[in-house]
Amino acid sequence: MIRFEEIINKFQIEGKITDVKPLGHGKVNHTYEIVCGGNNYVLQEMNHFVFKYPTEVMNNLFLVTEYLRDVIEKEGRDPDLETLTFIRTKAGNQLLQSETGSYFRLYRMICSGEEMQKPKTREDAYELGRILGQFQRRMRDFDVRQLSYTVPRLHDMKTVMSRLLDAVRADICFRTSDCQEQIQFVLERSKKLYEIKNAVDAGEIPLRVTHNDTHYSNILVDPDSKKAICLIDLDTIMPGVSILDFGDSVRAGAATLGEDERSGDIEIDLELYRSHLQGYADEMARVLTPKEKEMISYGAWLMAMEKGIRYLVDYLNGDQNIFDFSYERQNLFRAVNQFFLVLDIEEKMDEMNDIAAAVFQKH
Repeated sequence: MIRFEEIINKFQIEGKITDVKPLGHGKVNHTYEIVCGGNNYVLQEMNHFVFKYPTEVMNNLFLVTEYLRDVIEKEGRDPDLETLTFIRTKAGNQLLQSETGSYFRLYRMICSGEEMQKPKTREDAYELGRILGQFQRRMRDFDVRQLSYTVPRLHDMKTVMSRLLDAVRADICFRTSDCQEQIQFVLERSKKLYEIKNAVDAGEIPLRVTHNDTHYSNILVDPDSKKAICLIDLDTIMPGVSILDFGDSVRAGAATLGEDERSGDIEIDLELYRSHLQGYADEMARVLTPKEKEMISYGAWLMAMEKGIRYLVDYLNGDQNIFDFSYERQNLFRAVNQFFLVLDIEEKMDEMNDIAAAVFQKH
């Protein structure tokens, strides 16, 4: 039982709680909307089994959001609307640890925004790309070395492949025989998984501040204008590759079906891709390196591959990710879904590259 009044009284806000209700559909943190002193806040109990270093997560969040506030103010815009505002405890800490060992954080709720649903129109796709590009552009001069790697080896494809091979060898649930075709699919493409890592090592692609969970539900939009307001759910912010953020948002936002569909008819909608890229390029075209522009479509392919491999590993290991699993063979269906998307991207890669070249040429 959470003692909300006791917890809230330890943060730097005034007034009494007049309302508390669960908020959102997150599977990792427990989230509540709190009305206190006439203001709306979001209180989250962090899952420190998923985020094993909660103080590092919070330090990243404070560094990034406080930097963003300064940039947004200099642009003459409203930082209370366009980024999250985290609140310290009365002891000056970024995070509250309760006597039971739970971790709580508090931030101001952006009441004028609602979560973006899956993009259905070109305008939706444009806004999804634009708000991601805006975030990256605003953070372009931030010293990324200040940030911790709160999810170690995220998007490290050598680690991803190592986990797959270990899962195949161990076969702890005797499932390898069920998915020989999927395993072979990955092995046939394994040599193509390291091109971005090679470009980073060669200095052709820099590390930037990345969100690392650029799903469309992590974007707030104005309910009237449908314009994107800001990115939320910032727990995975850390150093990364900008075009992988873009690629993951394309994988989720420009695909014709969601991850849990079983039909196998999933494709990349090229018109949604074009609009998505136009929004992103309007913010980031002058920031990206030539190599980033060259590989931007490949980033979508790689993120679909990575997601499919991770689902396949989850299936082979007995569906141990309890936060994202609800029925038998679900993760295998998800892996197959992503691999069909990979096939479609491969068929359309020349067209996607032509679209990218034309979009960037305008800038």
